[in-house]
Amino acid sequence: MLFAAAVAEHFDGLTVFGRRASDRPPVDHLLPAGTDFVALPDYGSLLEIRRFAAALPAAARRMWRGLDGCDVIWIFGPHPLALLLALQALVKRKRVVLGVRQDSVAYFRSRLSGSAGTAAALALDTAFRLLARRLPVTVVGEALAARYGGGHVLAMTVSLVRDRDLAEPLPVRDFTGRIRLLTVGRIDREKEPLLLVRLMSLLLADEPGRYELTVVGTGPLADELQAEAQRAGVADSIELTGYIPFGPQLFEQYRSAHVFVHVALTEGVPQVLLEAFAAGTAVVATDVGGVAGATAGGEAALLVPPRDGDALRAAVTTLVHDERRRDRVVARGRELVERVSLEREAERVARFVAGDHDR
Repeated sequence: MLFAAAVAEHFDGLTVFGRRASDRPPVDHLLPAGTDFVALPDYGSLLEIRRFAAALPAAARRMWRGLDGCDVIWIFGPHPLALLLALQALVKRKRVVLGVRQDSVAYFRSRLSGSAGTAAALALDTAFRLLARRLPVTVVGEALAARYGGGHVLAMTVSLVRDRDLAEPLPVRDFTGRIRLLTVGRIDREKEPLLLVRLMSLLLADEPGRYELTVVGTGPLADELQAEAQRAGVADSIELTGYIPFGPQLFEQYRSAHVFVHVALTEGVPQVLLEAFAAGTAVVATDVGGVAGATAGGEAALLVPPRDGDALRAAVTTLVHDERRRDRVVARGRELVERVSLEREAERVARFVAGDHDR
């Protein structure tokens, strides 16, 4: 949403269509003053079919009315409400641009059990791709661009790194003593957080007392992660900070870390990689989704297969002990992130969303 708000700075205003959470959790970010909000009913989860069906008529009415104040609609999916909103906008002769963040089928497979959920995800994905043949579409990363070929497709990068962040000198890190690892992200199933416990067990078995890990984020597996760390005997070496919004405090976490470790089962293009690149932090990441493209095929990070703790340990150890290799990936990462700062990407995406590519 922060990236979308930056894109909206190139337009006259911003209206957000979204669910209003019924339990009113604390907000992580505030959108710009003057942002209009079309509140859709909270239906919990798409897995709660009856609740979703009950909320659908009210959602359809609110979206239909909310479209009157909009000229261009940028819709992210696949999602049933995204498809409905796109059709409503086309009926009202609005300009519609679709947005895709990651491989939705792989994402739902990692979260759902059983063939019914996977089949529903596949149907939604197919419907969205068929619609994308007739409409312009933004996709996160080059890997998704290949799936949505055939029409007007823009591969974009969701970056929150501003030009001013890149102006700061890179910190000098000492790799001869204690090594601090960092990971940032939601502690959820598709992020494979328990693999981090195995990584720490392996590293500390090789070099007792040398490694520590900071986990920034929240999610449903946070308690399980802590429990697994206790069982493995590495809890004293793992710190869970909770959620830290992007800004100076989070950026300092990157700058004080020696190696950034990103593990996942599915991904689009993780913006956390860009944040690590900007801070000059060496990166190890699982090779899924758009990660290879975001790291120039592994030139800006060491890539490992998902679920492979041994490969993860070997990659971390390489970056810690091989100064030349480490310097190469850090320099390449810095070079890549300078091309996709928030200001540059927001302006490029805004031109596409506005239809400048059609003229």
